[in-house]
Amino acid sequence: MSGTYSASMGDRGRLVVPAELREREPIIPHGMAVALTAPAAFRLTEQASPERHSRAAHLLGGEDLPTTLQAIMDAVGMPTGLRAVGYSEADIPDLVEGAQAQQRLLALAPLELAADDLATIFEESM
Repeated sequence: MSGTYSASMGDRGRLVVPAELREREPIIPHGMAVALTAPAAFRLTEQASPERHSRAAHLLGGEDLPTTLQAIMDAVGMPTGLRAVGYSEADIPDLVEGAQAQQRLLALAPLELAADDLATIFEESM
């Protein structure tokens, strides 16, 4: 499911340009896009499967999955949110539209996600 958000951001890249791609348009690497939205996405989906989220957090050495993921991201020096890679609240409608186009990925979510849910994920990921 997190790939939904990365697909929405990946082709709307902002500031991150890997060295091997500097001659092309800026992109956000897939893994980074997934990670930047994962804490907010898991805060939302936790209600659908709290035991799975808890188990994942414990396997990663934490108690709460979104908090644990954020701590790992901080520890490895990930950007601190979508703003850090060039997005703003003005981009949210476009990001939601891009995410909604990824129905094959949204179908994997443990609960149905409406446009408002996607907007919340992007807002909380700023």
